Amino acid sequence: MKKIFFSLILCSVSVFLLPAAEPGIPIPQDAVITISGNLITLESFINQVEKQTGYLFVYSKQDVNVNSILPIQEGRKTVAEFLKDAFSNSNLNYVFENQYIVLTYKAPEYLSVSGTVIDAQTKKPLIFASLYIINKGISNVTNGEGYFSLKFPPAYANDSVRFSFLGYHPQTYALKDMINQGNKLVIPLRFVPTTLPTILVTPIDPAELVVTAIEKIPGNYPQDHMQMTGFYREMIRKGNNYVTLTEAVLDINKSSYSRIYGVDQIGVFKGRGSVDWSRIDTVFVKFRGGINSALEIDIAKHPFLGTNVPEITQIYNFRMEEPVQIDGKVNHVVSFDQKENVDDIRFRGRIYIDMKSHAISRIEFNMNVENRPDATNIFISRRPAGFKATVLYATYLVQYKEINGKWTFNYSRTEIKFDSKWDRKLFKNTYTITSELAITERSDRTMKIPSQQRVRLTDITLDKVTDFQDEGFWDEYNVIEPESGIEQVIARITRQLRRRAKER
Repeated sequence: MKKIFFSLILCSVSVFLLPAAEPGIPIPQDAVITISGNLITLESFINQVEKQTGYLFVYSKQDVNVNSILPIQEGRKTVAEFLKDAFSNSNLNYVFENQYIVLTYKAPEYLSVSGTVIDAQTKKPLIFASLYIINKGISNVTNGEGYFSLKFPPAYANDSVRFSFLGYHPQTYALKDMINQGNKLVIPLRFVPTTLPTILVTPIDPAELVVTAIEKIPGNYPQDHMQMTGFYREMIRKGNNYVTLTEAVLDINKSSYSRIYGVDQIGVFKGRGSVDWSRIDTVFVKFRGGINSALEIDIAKHPFLGTNVPEITQIYNFRMEEPVQIDGKVNHVVSFDQKENVDDIRFRGRIYIDMKSHAISRIEFNMNVENRPDATNIFISRRPAGFKATVLYATYLVQYKEINGKWTFNYSRTEIKFDSKWDRKLFKNTYTITSELAITERSDRTMKIPSQQRVRLTDITLDKVTDFQDEGFWDEYNVIEPESGIEQVIARITRQLRRRAKER
């Protein structure tokens, strides 16, 4: 079974100061230069222009993603022509200042709506409810308090947004009626008890139903690569206190579902993270491979939970549950658990299968780590001598969404909790690691992510992002709104950074 989750790492910090480069005497803007290479990144473009012209580029690393692919091709053009081609349709402005080419962020125009999705009868918030602009590929989910925000181009103002939640009747609203209502908007959804038509009330073998759903994956899910934008958040708590918080907007090249176990390419477009060192004593917990594991639990891509499909009836017991509605569609619900005679640590949970297409629309599951000391070795790859850990639970959720007759990955969430204790010490510490990934945009225009820029299985997200900055860091990007506790942490981090900047 893959150890794809996290490791405990003792960390050290090294600081390096690089010497500043001096510009040369620049050539005229109408001088011809040569740009070479396939899939030319901004970093490569900057390097080639600087070497041939004597100009130096000046920009903020917070505003400029040097790993982005520019819409230019290799060839010979003037400096001015290359700059126009590279940046005219981007979110960057450029200006010549003596020997420098200054890049600045150009904030795009966007509209936004926000509010809370609730149960129409009980008024309780609906957690992780889905919302999306119909036929536009822009989506999001509510947070742990039912709150949402959705940003979109002004051209979409006459479109509609659809809200849905497991077991509830979906609702559709015109965006133009939601704009300018602040964050007080309340979206009530009504619970709908699901009854099967009489003709369908016949015995169904749950194991056969699951096998059928797996066999139909190539027909129910995209056969071509799909470009996605996703928002990823990762949190580590020690007790009830947040120790680390990491957020990132991801570029995802989702591979075809016709190739089972095909590799998804992921790159960090923009990210921020912070560590509360005051709450760290002798051990620093880091989540290794968090971004990749958020996609690896896509069971339509990796069926079935570490088991070969022909063997699932030997590993798991399946049972039919009451059907439910998801986004207006009736779904079979099949619960599963590993058989008592299976020694390896497996899973238990529920899988939701669309009744009409037999597509897997949702799966929620737990790893059977309870009372299993050997579970620790599945999760913890490195730990100091004398440090003991016990995994208390590991829970997972994956949701899919149908778009134009094909089901696509939409959201995943992982939560792992464990106790830790040093030898010869009386008290334990409890750590909870939570990660979630929401797909916020989709496109058929794929962009290959260069291998050197991809997120690897062993990468630690916190090490790939910058420090927290201002509250407007995410600008036009759709994010999962932080819950009140996380919001307070972000506010505290921002205040600390401002104080530190003033002290400097």
